[in-house]
Amino acid sequence: MKLVLNPEKCTGCKICELACSARHQGVFNPVKSHLKIINTGTDTHQEKKLKSCILCLDCVNSCPQGAISFNGKWLTVEGDLCTGCANCVEACPQSVIYMNRDKAAVPDFCQGAPSCVAWCPHQAITKEEDAS
Repeated sequence: MKLVLNPEKCTGCKICELACSARHQGVFNPVKSHLKIINTGTDTHQEKKLKSCILCLDCVNSCPQGAISFNGKWLTVEGDLCTGCANCVEACPQSVIYMNRDKAAVPDFCQGAPSCVAWCPHQAITKEEDAS
């Protein structure tokens, strides 16, 4: 699964980031979101890009404790195994993994029902299933 942004529909409101942090951490805090809307451009032309998990599995491979796993659709963290070393945070090329209470918080696409997709008021974010 992956998330796809339609930049023509995106207004940059970042409700998707708030929905993500609320679902996973119970707070409205974009810093604790597993996706980021990046606004770039000039005064006359704005571009919006989505940074989200690309399932590269760098986090899985960087974890010395084997606390992060991939079930074929999303990532999970075994909290008892996670020592808070933050190797996964450093390894993530999208910067969408963070430490929460000394444990890794990894993107899990809301286990197949992403809140960012459900809460986007303009349907700018969609989920795309893997063809395999």
